[in-house]
Amino acid sequence: MENSLDSREFPTPGQPAPIRRAYIDWLRGIAVLFMIEWHTVDAWNADPERARTVFATLAYIGGWAAPLFLFLAGVAVPLAAASHARKGRSSREAAWALQKRGWQIFVIAHLFRLQSFILNPWARIDSIFKPDILNILGLGLVVAAWCWGRSARLTRRLAWLLLPAGAIVLLTPLSREWGWPTMPHLRLEAYIRPNGGWGVFTIFPWLAYVLVGAAVGVWLVQPRAASREPLFHALLALAGLGVIAAGFLGSSLPSLTPASQGGSTFSYFVSRNGIMMVALAATWWLLETPGAQRMTRWWGPVLTFGRTSLFVYWIHVELAYGFFSTAWKRSMTIEEWSLAYVAFTAMLYWAAAWWAKRTTTPWVPGHLKSTKA
Repeated sequence: MENSLDSREFPTPGQPAPIRRAYIDWLRGIAVLFMIEWHTVDAWNADPERARTVFATLAYIGGWAAPLFLFLAGVAVPLAAASHARKGRSSREAAWALQKRGWQIFVIAHLFRLQSFILNPWARIDSIFKPDILNILGLGLVVAAWCWGRSARLTRRLAWLLLPAGAIVLLTPLSREWGWPTMPHLRLEAYIRPNGGWGVFTIFPWLAYVLVGAAVGVWLVQPRAASREPLFHALLALAGLGVIAAGFLGSSLPSLTPASQGGSTFSYFVSRNGIMMVALAATWWLLETPGAQRMTRWWGPVLTFGRTSLFVYWIHVELAYGFFSTAWKRSMTIEEWSLAYVAFTAMLYWAAAWWAKRTTTPWVPGHLKSTKA
């Protein structure tokens, strides 16, 4: 069977677009809920509450927001490339357009930090350059789009995405020992490794989640009859379970790198990606199978969050951590926080719904928007 770019991924210009994938929006919406949960519980809970088991559980749940965002951003790369191809663009043009989108996100990350600096009278001027998830997401899109465009064949494209991802994760423990990252400014070192709060997210290993998501997206975008979608997503779930098992097995093997915990770092990364593959398949079964449309009124709010995720991120961080929440910051019990979380999420949903209705191009690629009500 031919695996070339032209015959498998790219329909001819004018060919009807494939069914839009609402379940990806929905899973991104779940990541938004996890993000709001963690940011508010971290910002608003009193110090004694952090010793409770329930706080550790909430931290674990909230910890899934970042890898989900990065993984799904990667999944979107091949889908967006196919969208560009339907407009008559070549693979090189599609890859360059996606790289430009990644650089746009990178610039937006600095604009977001500029806003935070302006609104915080105690902020440092260099906080504008603090690496956060938007910085890594933008760079991840640039790298994933570049790797995607290196080859037109399926197997080579997967290799271009997965081999750099594996290298990034394997180098993660070693990056903690390198001397050269201390030479530039601490904000730049924070792109490479954690260094005492100068950054939040690092290239090692977070960028690799985008690359693995892009590899899954390459598999996802392959043409197939609608009748084969259930089989495909069953295979995706089985593959995810296999990846999870490989991660757990790898955790018991000797370290792959001289640095401490190299093997466990790699295994943890592998297991997380397997879980997200299973979640992606399960979400398809939840939303796209017969009868799922009857549940639209229940899924709708989460879809709205997924389609306006960048907008929600932009407004909620300052509200959770910034000047506006000074009165109750670090003062709530878990029980008080749970009520505040529900109210805060409801307010953000209202804002997201307002934004989605009043913007002609919500900040989610068009190929990910559902055609369903």
